[in-house]
Amino acid sequence: MSVLSDRDIRAAIDAGEVGIRPYDPADLQPSSVDLHLDRSFRVFRNNRYAFIDVRAPQPDLTELLTIADDEPFILHPGEFVLGQTLEWVELPVDLVARLEGKALALDTPVPTPGGWRTMGDLEPGDVVFDESGAPTTIVDATPPMIGRPCREVTFSDGTRVVADAAHQWVTVDKNGRRDGRARTTIRTTDEIARTLRVNGEMNHHVPLAEPVQYPTRLDLPIEPYTLGAWLGDGTTTAAAITSVDEEILEQISGEGYPVRRLAYAPHLYSIGATGRTRDAATGRYERNGTLSSRLRDLGMREGKYVPRPYLEAGVGQRLALLQGLMDTDGFVDDVAGRCEFTSINEGLADAVVELAASLGFRPIKSEGRATLNGVDHGPKYRIKFTPDRPVFRLGRKLARQKASDARFHRFRAIDVVREVASVPVRCIQVASPRGVFLVSRSFIPTHNSSLGRLGLLIHSTAGYVDPGWKGNLTLELSNVANLPIALYYGMKIGQISFFKMSSPVDRPYGSKDLGSNYQGQSEPTASAFHRDFANGKKPGG
Repeated sequence: MSVLSDRDIRAAIDAGEVGIRPYDPADLQPSSVDLHLDRSFRVFRNNRYAFIDVRAPQPDLTELLTIADDEPFILHPGEFVLGQTLEWVELPVDLVARLEGKALALDTPVPTPGGWRTMGDLEPGDVVFDESGAPTTIVDATPPMIGRPCREVTFSDGTRVVADAAHQWVTVDKNGRRDGRARTTIRTTDEIARTLRVNGEMNHHVPLAEPVQYPTRLDLPIEPYTLGAWLGDGTTTAAAITSVDEEILEQISGEGYPVRRLAYAPHLYSIGATGRTRDAATGRYERNGTLSSRLRDLGMREGKYVPRPYLEAGVGQRLALLQGLMDTDGFVDDVAGRCEFTSINEGLADAVVELAASLGFRPIKSEGRATLNGVDHGPKYRIKFTPDRPVFRLGRKLARQKASDARFHRFRAIDVVREVASVPVRCIQVASPRGVFLVSRSFIPTHNSSLGRLGLLIHSTAGYVDPGWKGNLTLELSNVANLPIALYYGMKIGQISFFKMSSPVDRPYGSKDLGSNYQGQSEPTASAFHRDFANGKKPGG
């Protein structure tokens, strides 16, 4: 199946192949049509039955309520009701439709308190992070959707995210930045694409997230600052570090590791050496609690890297690790306070990118050549960012860092939005009040549906709307928020997309032999599942 574009939807409506009544051309989106809420609701009177019997009619299980044009329908926390679309929808025999939300590609990485996941394997009840860095629960998720128009969004730091054309982002445009303001607006990917630049400047800025709140870890074998300093200036053959800065050595010593100068090399110090321990049975040296043994347990003797638990530790622990790395291999200029980390170890450089991004900074990675005395020694990797908090403990570097009360650019700009081949996508809805969650290795805030951010979950009871369908669409409405939600007649409630089938169907919905229980419905319709039993249909048949 392929999804219809706005051009094809318009042509199908104009030709009478697709019926939407009432229809306003302003509701046509790049790949869908906005639908609105009708005034009728079917509420459940659960006190009338001990249980719901799917084989019995139970006609008074629900009650139909109708509101006036300007009267709110109050949906209380935990309440579930049936509503319907204001629009009557009719489909031809070669189109299927779906009421959908906003979506990201299934392989989009998503940070969670338990580690990295992808959009494809997240489920309701899982926990992600919101824009404040706090954990937030997923309250709903769509099945994978195919055939959706997709766009690749490239940010100013080089991050790329593939999203549905109708996926929503929270951005600050040039007008919203006037007079020092930062007024955010929710916009779709295609809306951003149409207003990408103003006077040659990138128009849309996405605010940076606050530091993500991974749980504090009690199982880290080496204190984070000491590990960071060793990763920067330590030797892989021993628990030793080369340093000319007493402050660094004092920081390491303060974390409980004895520091002793070694005579066979200048500025080389052993760290955490407490003597060797022999196994009483074999006579061999065995590992003990020394730093050397802990490094060996982590596999550091085979090459330096940042173990995953350190990248997913508490905010203070991650900051301490970054400070150890920056004190040894970091630089800060004394003009703009820009910080830089340089390494020939790309894995280490990537870890610094993740550390900095998870702490609410905007790191940018670049590649160059490492040369010494005119000799090329291979690639080197530079990570640049301008932090608004201290990323050094070393006094001479800390003094050059930009003052915390100075002005900082706490955003990423959207640089490019381009059409790409369609990939499977899905969307999630989170419990966070603003409906924002973080995606990508850069921890970029993105948005779920505008109603989902209120705690209102919306489903079409039909899932896919079959070819041949005629009627208003019944909606399942649930309030998962802590406060009541006021719903109004005529408000936008969802978007319907249309998919072209490989060939027209032989038996469209409404055919006499199908038992199409909901054809022609004009009010929120309760389940007619009991009719399958009355007609002799077997469960699952």
